[in-house]
Amino acid sequence: MVPRTMIFLICLFAALCYAVPAQENKPAEPKPTTAAKDSGSDLVVARVLGEPITEKQVATAIEQMSKQKPMTPDQMKQRNTLLFKDAVDNLAVIALLKDQAKQRNLTVDKAQLDQQMQSISKRFPSQEEFQKAMTSQGLTESELRKNVEESMSLQLVLDQISKDAPAATDSEVQKFYDDNPDRFKNPEQVHAAHILLRVDQKSTPEQKAEIKKKLEDIRADIEANKITFSDAAVKYSQDSSNAPQGGDLGFFPRGRMVKPFEDAAFATKPGTVSQIVETQFGFHLVKTFELKPAGVEPLEQVKPVIKQYLDQMSRQKVAQKYLEDLRGKANIETFMTVDEFSKRHPVD
Repeated sequence: MVPRTMIFLICLFAALCYAVPAQENKPAEPKPTTAAKDSGSDLVVARVLGEPITEKQVATAIEQMSKQKPMTPDQMKQRNTLLFKDAVDNLAVIALLKDQAKQRNLTVDKAQLDQQMQSISKRFPSQEEFQKAMTSQGLTESELRKNVEESMSLQLVLDQISKDAPAATDSEVQKFYDDNPDRFKNPEQVHAAHILLRVDQKSTPEQKAEIKKKLEDIRADIEANKITFSDAAVKYSQDSSNAPQGGDLGFFPRGRMVKPFEDAAFATKPGTVSQIVETQFGFHLVKTFELKPAGVEPLEQVKPVIKQYLDQMSRQKVAQKYLEDLRGKANIETFMTVDEFSKRHPVD
């Protein structure tokens, strides 16, 4: 049976596991009772439709699974035993999906692949950090691109398999809403903006007083309608993350901001500006726009989100069933037991 985590892990493994190139002289499979004692990372653990799953792939898959699944220290020591079967099963499903992609003549759009590669590289602060991350995974950029393309092709198969999954009905959406009230509770929230003048920890009392006086003057100008709060934030605020937006912080609940700032935001009457607030960052002016009391989001507001979630679960169920059937019919040969693998890969 394919594990419930399989669909999530398919894309993960496709990007991270080492690709096995087709070779005319394929490595000989170790016999179950005579596994070699050396590292033998290219030894074949199983074959799916004639394609090899190597010891290296299984080890990489187990390592990734152990990072994704919460495990106790004792379980981590036993991770090879606990995760070997799931790792082999998931890698087998990847091989089957690759075969399905070929049979269905599914190809990844080059523009979408380029976009995905750009998206991955932008997750890193610089191109240098991106290159370091690939090196740490033992990958070149061309190899990563190939793995990402494979991952996307597997997703195309899953999308095609599940495209006709039944959509959630209004009654199913209503039932989910009624059965899960805690999911739709909203804490008390406030919509606020601020102006920050930073104070260096090494500042003298005189320097602090000067900064505070400057902010008092800004507040006086706002109260006298000489400048709007938004324009003052753009002009004076030293919080670069929101100053261009007039200091707007959007809605936030209690516990999100430092306490003096939070207390001021919730205590200030909507439409007015607070007195000066001191925090570890410096001096603030806070303008409160709206207070939203705690409550439960109405069904009409969360209905699209619930429907999207239920539709996703429906597609996953259809894909899960298809893949279980596919695996059940496939020719899968195994050549290494979990005990043999664990002996060859002792955990410190």
